[in-house]
Amino acid sequence: MTFRAAMLAATLLVPSALAEAAERTVYVTVVDGKGVAIKDMTPADFVVKEGGKEREIAKAAPASARMRLTLAVEERMIADTSVRQAMFAFMQRLVGAAEIRMVIIGLRNTTVADYTSALDTLVGAINKLTLNPRPESNIAEGVLEVASELANKKEERSVLVVLAISGGQAGVDPRTVLEKLRQSGATMSAVTLAGAVDTGNPAMLSEQSGREQVLGDGPKQSGGRRIEVPSTGAFPQAMQQIGDELLAQYQITYTLPDGVKPDKRFGISSKRRGVTLRAPSAIPDR
Repeated sequence: MTFRAAMLAATLLVPSALAEAAERTVYVTVVDGKGVAIKDMTPADFVVKEGGKEREIAKAAPASARMRLTLAVEERMIADTSVRQAMFAFMQRLVGAAEIRMVIIGLRNTTVADYTSALDTLVGAINKLTLNPRPESNIAEGVLEVASELANKKEERSVLVVLAISGGQAGVDPRTVLEKLRQSGATMSAVTLAGAVDTGNPAMLSEQSGREQVLGDGPKQSGGRRIEVPSTGAFPQAMQQIGDELLAQYQITYTLPDGVKPDKRFGISSKRRGVTLRAPSAIPDR
């Protein structure tokens, strides 16, 4: 190989390999003391740490990438009029910024509408939902299935919003679900209807605790939020809050020093007083 050819090969191969390992991107939301999203943050307002070490921020701006949003609804809730209205209003609000698919979680997952930005397709899927749903749903297993799909596809900006009833059984180790959610890089949020917990059966209580861990720690770990509501009539407002925060997400891109391997441990804070950040605490290995 001639000197010129060798230099050309180095130019083509080395920078691309370094660039791939040097930058990482996360999505965060910033709210004020009243829970209203703040939209005027700058890179100077953030401090990013990965693996306990502060990292240089290359970009901090309102997220521009379209969301790939999965709306996952527990089957036994789909006959409720308020839940359906909440689903419609949420999708109507988000469809301009996201491709949305709708998944019903029963004994197994059923995709009733694949990713689309056509609101009429999503409305048609809602209208076709049964009014006689099954009374059992495997929420933890359903979230695991969605998270596994998202981890395999490695979308740039994945979002999972779960509508479920608190309590109930979990037939899978919640740590497995949370680890797969981390690897997916998706932001998970949940709106949950307060349900009954069986405190008289230790085995049942343990299973319910696992389900609650998925619904509670999933949003906390991934930078989303969980809103518990007392009745289905509160679903529309809760989902509006989730939607507002998703639309106000920031894209934070930061760099790693040459030779430093990515670390799953992530932390971000703000120099601005009186604000709350919803951000992941653990990020994918990639």
